[in-house]
Amino acid sequence: MRKKQLLSFEAKFILGVILIIALIILPIEFSQYFNLVKKIVIDYYKKYIDIYPLWTQFAVLFSPILIYIIVVQIRKNRCDYKKDFIYGVKWKWEWYGKEVIDLQCFCPNCNEELYYNIHNSSDENLTIGKFDFICDKCDKVVASIPNSNSSTRSSNNIKTEIERVIKKRLTKR
Repeated sequence: MRKKQLLSFEAKFILGVILIIALIILPIEFSQYFNLVKKIVIDYYKKYIDIYPLWTQFAVLFSPILIYIIVVQIRKNRCDYKKDFIYGVKWKWEWYGKEVIDLQCFCPNCNEELYYNIHNSSDENLTIGKFDFICDKCDKVVASIPNSNSSTRSSNNIKTEIERVIKKRLTKR
């Protein structure tokens, strides 16, 4: 999915040209302000930061960057994982943050979208159910998923399986 940009390229270009013209026309002496800011920053550094060893200064400076890179890599690896074969059925989905959305199942033979049927069979005290995934085009049951809880939907079972696969992949790295 493509990310929305705040401004188009043309709008950024026009704002840049207006900013350059404003800096040329307006009679503001920026060098005085830059020298003042530079002096304030140097005084602050000498008073509060220079007392620590250089390696701790660099560690504090680069640790947020390192944490950001790690988070981006984890998020990237999660977002690239959008389809898989689970229980013999082809599944596709999208990510919304950490949550799986738009989960769809397809026939592995003809790529037709599947529908499911819930079967419940009960013995005296034991209720066993299953989800049958059926392809209209092939006219057969492609896969069955056992389900002991009749209130659980098949998508919850598959989402749990997707999370298990992601955790398994992350622990291998």
